[in-house]
Amino acid sequence: MRRLLMVALVATVLYGCGGNNNQTSDNGKTNTDKTESASTTSSAAGGLKIVYVNIDTLQSQYNFAKRVRKDLKQKENEVRGDLGSREQNFRNQVASFQRTAGTMTMNNVEQTKKALASRQQELEAYGRVRQRELLNETNKMSKKLRENINDFFKRYAEKNNIDLILTKSAAGSSVLYGKNEMDVTMDIVKGLNKEYDEGKTGNIKTDEKKDSTKTDSTKK
Repeated sequence: MRRLLMVALVATVLYGCGGNNNQTSDNGKTNTDKTESASTTSSAAGGLKIVYVNIDTLQSQYNFAKRVRKDLKQKENEVRGDLGSREQNFRNQVASFQRTAGTMTMNNVEQTKKALASRQQELEAYGRVRQRELLNETNKMSKKLRENINDFFKRYAEKNNIDLILTKSAAGSSVLYGKNEMDVTMDIVKGLNKEYDEGKTGNIKTDEKKDSTKTDSTKK
């Protein structure tokens, strides 16, 4: 049961951890210092317009990604608390039986053992259901995040006449070296956050876009 829970948590961490907010570039400057627009932060190579994005910085500063991590953490805590409470209740029942078994008839002892064994099986089955629920939610939210970022990359490249977008991260990178002016990470983050704030990012749970014409009651 706990192993399944850790699988879901690892899946969350692998995609959700944002890394450091300030990624240091080769000349010691941070990505957060970059203010150049896409029109001036790309480089041509053999007629191709190439830029790169630091995925660690993107995931740590993209507000939608932050919300995904927060929602998944809340879901994981809810499942952990639910299963923990049920497991503790079952342990209490077993402890109570062990204390009173000596005063029970053999028939009652056998019946109680069977009842406890049945409850244990039910608890384990319930745990597997909740773990699948958590894994499905993790996959759904991660997929939505990836699709949203990839869709923006495509539109960003078309708008700025970019032929190739490379990625850079601590885990693995398609960029061994790139000039600072080729790094469009913060321009991408700015655009993604603008769309998120305007309600143009799909709702994770309903897969519908928020109505940006309505006032958010939570901001009152």
